Amino acid sequence: MQYLIFGLQTQILVIQHFMQIVQCQGRMFVIFLFLCIQTALCAACNVTIISRDDWGARAPNDHDHLHTPVTVALIHHTDRDHCTTKAACIQELQDMQNFHMNNQSHSDIMYNFMIGEDGNVYEGRGWNTVGGHMPYWNIVSLGIAVMGNFQRGPPNSAALGALQGLLTCLVENHKLTPDYKLYGHRDVGHTNCPGNSFYDVIKTWSHYDTGKPVLPTKTPTRF
Repeated sequence: MQYLIFGLQTQILVIQHFMQIVQCQGRMFVIFLFLCIQTALCAACNVTIISRDDWGARAPNDHDHLHTPVTVALIHHTDRDHCTTKAACIQELQDMQNFHMNNQSHSDIMYNFMIGEDGNVYEGRGWNTVGGHMPYWNIVSLGIAVMGNFQRGPPNSAALGALQGLLTCLVENHKLTPDYKLYGHRDVGHTNCPGNSFYDVIKTWSHYDTGKPVLPTKTPTRF
């Protein structure tokens, strides 16, 4: 399916902004051109991406714009329940977002995208918003989490296929650089994430970087 750069909530905000700018005729052409350019960048993706609206996400408390394309894809597991149906994944996403926002004081669900073992990709913060998945790396990476714990077994083929499809989609839509580096969460932090079995899988992928990750020099103020 084709996944548009603007989610429904973002489209509404852009339309409202555009309607305000129309009153200032000197800016009208600039805003119209921006919308056309952004839409033209949207390439078709060979993966199903369930929007925030479709899984019933809460509105974020805050957000920072992510300057793309970024150079890193950072892979996580959620270390929570597995889900193999869309209904179960939606329930898990809602529970996880509530936990991140209510218990951990995040402004939103932490990840840019989540993947279920139902084979679907679920929009988290999306590809235009800074994630909250790893301090100091959020502004140079997209955080992608597969739902479940993969310490003793890898994600199923549906989830792995969806992850690979998403990575291709992100490159084709200029959200990841073509020469992006792939890391597991444990490569940049003190954690066993994304689980031993999952980590063994991603280490065999072509973009996985065996070198020592280089930390960025700054981080956003909000996560």
